[in-house]
Amino acid sequence: MKKVRLLALLTVSTGMFAQSVSYPDDAKQRGYYDRPYKRYEAEPGKCAANGLFLSPACTQTELQSEASNAAAIRLVHKGAYIQWKNDEAADGMVVRFSIPDSPSGTGTKGYVSLYVNDAFIQRITLDSYWAWQYALLTGQTYPDNLPAENKFARMRFDDVRIKLPDQIPCGATFKLVKEDADDVPYTIDYVELEPVPPARSFASIPDVGKVEYHAGKAGSLEAFIAANGGKTIYIPPGKYTVNERIVLSEPGTKLIGAGMWYTEIYFSAPPDREDTFAKRGIQSDRSDIVIDGLYITTANNRRYYVFNGRNGQAGKGLMGSFGSNSVIKNVWIEHFECGGWIDGADNLAVRHCRFRNQYADGINLSLGSRNSVVEHCSFRNNGDDDMASWSRGQSMCENVTFQYNTAENNWRASSVGFFGGKGHKALNLVILDPMEAALRVTTDFPGREFSDGDFIVYDGISVYRGGGRPGPLGFYGDIINGAASGAIHITSYLQYDIRNIKFSNIDLYHSKYDAIFIDSRNEKTIASLYFENIHIYGAARHGISFNDAAGEAFYCNVVFDRVGAGSLGSIPGRFTFTLMEDCRKEKTDVP
Repeated sequence: MKKVRLLALLTVSTGMFAQSVSYPDDAKQRGYYDRPYKRYEAEPGKCAANGLFLSPACTQTELQSEASNAAAIRLVHKGAYIQWKNDEAADGMVVRFSIPDSPSGTGTKGYVSLYVNDAFIQRITLDSYWAWQYALLTGQTYPDNLPAENKFARMRFDDVRIKLPDQIPCGATFKLVKEDADDVPYTIDYVELEPVPPARSFASIPDVGKVEYHAGKAGSLEAFIAANGGKTIYIPPGKYTVNERIVLSEPGTKLIGAGMWYTEIYFSAPPDREDTFAKRGIQSDRSDIVIDGLYITTANNRRYYVFNGRNGQAGKGLMGSFGSNSVIKNVWIEHFECGGWIDGADNLAVRHCRFRNQYADGINLSLGSRNSVVEHCSFRNNGDDDMASWSRGQSMCENVTFQYNTAENNWRASSVGFFGGKGHKALNLVILDPMEAALRVTTDFPGREFSDGDFIVYDGISVYRGGGRPGPLGFYGDIINGAASGAIHITSYLQYDIRNIKFSNIDLYHSKYDAIFIDSRNEKTIASLYFENIHIYGAARHGISFNDAAGEAFYCNVVFDRVGAGSLGSIPGRFTFTLMEDCRKEKTDVP
């Protein structure tokens, strides 16, 4: 077994419980501040435990580099436990964990027991089937789930969710105990608890023309949905195994579950066949669609499958255009290639959703999507941009807004990425522990350029421990070539120039290398780039690194605090970095 850096064995007395953690950005209404769950961290001083606390580490070979605050606890021996005191009566539990993979890449299972006030409640299965992705040490753009000696691992954590039979009372102690005597390490990052609202009933839906699905009486779920297009379709509590994609083919269709803790749709198509892409996810190209109150997941366990030497897509949770004026809310999506890939939406609203543990993007509003918003959502442990808009093809994306979202533990690419387009906004976000960049603007992907018109704006964002230092693959840097990434990463490399981008009111905490990285190549340039009210608190190297950038940027009120190698790197001769005298009197018409 690989050695890991450990803190000393620590036992906290039963009188030293920490309660749920708080976030300073909640008071600013940044991130998913109105989330329904509370977090209980597996860190010294925040719990009672007799396990082995893993020291905070950013080196990627260390398992805890993918954990919250780069720290976690390892339960190795039978009887090892971790315990907290509950802050709020709750019956919804999520455990973020890591257990070893199998030699074939199909995962292993382990078990912990939940105790409340020392009374046994239930056994919880930890299954690493959906975790553990691997990339070649010689460079591999997209990892897979096939372990090998010449590969390194990412996505080593996953979540397990449990709807408890009764609430854990406020003030009670709850404990996870390893009962297995196998000395296999079970690593716990944290637990989240929330009070689960009552299940929505069919009778409570006011719509005229509503229909209810009855398993075993109405045929397959997907066939029932297809036969009732344009109606409000209610899916009662239960787990529904589906082996075909669900297509909402009529405008005005509403797909309503009893709630994300009650109604589960499990796409069961085997993940190792070429024809299974068409058998996963929910798709619509119609307008006025509503999807509400579902948990959807899949048997899929990696981003691509190789068929005859080519990559085959594994399928998205949500796909299609969703026409105009559609709403997706209270939907929890896990273990797809992407949580959602929406092409051409107009006035789409995505609210109070959870996009977690995908192998690529959390959600991407692409191919001409416009006037759409994703807000009050949780993104976690995704293997490409958590939130993105890519103006691919000939259709420019316009006015896509991501706001009041929290993104955590992204393990490839970034948490927010805009690739071409105009008028996009990333507002009031919190980004925690990305392995690479937190916010990025690049020109690597073909499609429409950044507009000469409306600016793209990043505003009111807190980033913690973003970016990465360069180094050998598997130890440092990005997953493709080990290159450095800034917490804010701006590169004008391939398809077109970067222009009309503004970053304002951004707080960058403890960046793992450069807080802001700016670069150009291949005769591409940067124009009308603005930084206003930027607070850089802690960076291992530069506050702002310019590498070989060409073009211009303007700044005012950029504050550097505890920056390792200096506030500014060397500014290339082809780049100008101009101080504005007054943030309110700017050189050009910036929003």
